[in-house]
Amino acid sequence: MDTFPQGFLWGSGTSAFQTEGAWNQDGKGVSIWDRFTHSSARDPFPKETADVASDSYRRWEEDVEALGYLGVRSYSFSLSWPRLFPDGYATGEPNAAAVAHYSRLIDRLLEKTIEPIVTLYHWDLPQVFQDQYGGWKNNTLVERFEEYAAFCFHVFGNRVKYWLTMHNPYLVAVQGYGRGVHAPGEKGGLSSALIVAHNLIRAHAKAWQNYNTRFRPTQQGKVSIVLGSHWVEPHVGQPIAANVALCQQSMEAVLGWFAKPIFGDGDYPASLKTKHATLLPTFTPEERLWVQKTADFFALSFGPHNIHLAQSMAHNGQKITPDLRRLLAWIKLEYGNLRVLVAEGGWFSNASVGREDTVAIYHMKRFINQVLQAIKFDGVQVFGYSAWSLVDGFEWNYGYGVRRGLFYIDFSQPNRTRVPKTTAHYYKQIIADNAREAHDE
Repeated sequence: MDTFPQGFLWGSGTSAFQTEGAWNQDGKGVSIWDRFTHSSARDPFPKETADVASDSYRRWEEDVEALGYLGVRSYSFSLSWPRLFPDGYATGEPNAAAVAHYSRLIDRLLEKTIEPIVTLYHWDLPQVFQDQYGGWKNNTLVERFEEYAAFCFHVFGNRVKYWLTMHNPYLVAVQGYGRGVHAPGEKGGLSSALIVAHNLIRAHAKAWQNYNTRFRPTQQGKVSIVLGSHWVEPHVGQPIAANVALCQQSMEAVLGWFAKPIFGDGDYPASLKTKHATLLPTFTPEERLWVQKTADFFALSFGPHNIHLAQSMAHNGQKITPDLRRLLAWIKLEYGNLRVLVAEGGWFSNASVGREDTVAIYHMKRFINQVLQAIKFDGVQVFGYSAWSLVDGFEWNYGYGVRRGLFYIDFSQPNRTRVPKTTAHYYKQIIADNAREAHDE
């Protein structure tokens, strides 16, 4: 047995749209995911909505109790932009009920000595911006997001030390505006995805610069962005040199697309420039200066969504594998010896599995052990791990057909009782021991 560093930030997380419910209550505005799930554009996916979901807006205290059961030191959750600003514009008056709700949650977490890790944008864009501007395709949203972020920093920042501007922008761009399987359901192809990604990067950078200048001197917090990735390696028996180059390009096409501008030199990987040529937007010399180094730590999402998507990207026998240790080592090699938060780690199970989730335990054990190996043997500075997710919720284009929660919810029952799964018992023990096996491979 080996132990994690003292003070390791064990945590769990949720996102607002997946769990809050109360989609049209207490003054909340409509999000693109509300519109998307209420439309017929979801074929062939389940015709399910998140109108109630896990009912976390009303049952937030039960979520905090679940966190207490686990013994975590952090809780990652997102703010709902259309709940705080029903018309989207953060220059107007906020929805007082929403401000009060998130303030109560943050205060209760701090009372329980649980660190709030707050995401500003986890995919639920105010629908009004989609209608008025075409959503993230329009660079006007860079300024709108900066205003929204500034409001959140101003109101909650004296109590929040870890901010995440947005969650997995790759999926927003590719699935939301390229392939149309996520909200807003646009099938604009590669050109749209590239434009959206460009605006998301610029919006993140603007928010970070604003925090750095206006809020950091007094609040002393840290700001990053959650980037999702797969891992790919050459298949045994294939020509190694060419295969390694293809693997590198595969990583640059997903993680590097966002990480190199933000953690590197403010520009896209050369392989993307070559591959997409005229379609890829360019950063001006001035933009490159204010985009680069706009994160205080590396926040990583490692779960099923990116890995499933990556299967279609494998060429010439490449092997997509859920190897978190090798991914963490690659990040260190590529972007320097940064502090790393695994902001989303976990797998999924079929809804029929229920509370006895041995497959999810297997994946949890595997991922956590890989993190420990990366710390102990590769010198990666991982300072926290967030097991995803705290409770069962609405799983995007899978609806309620798959589950990712540590706590089981029967969505047919109005009380939405949180019941710990075997994964919750297992994670609770890991946190209590601050330990896991760590055999070098």
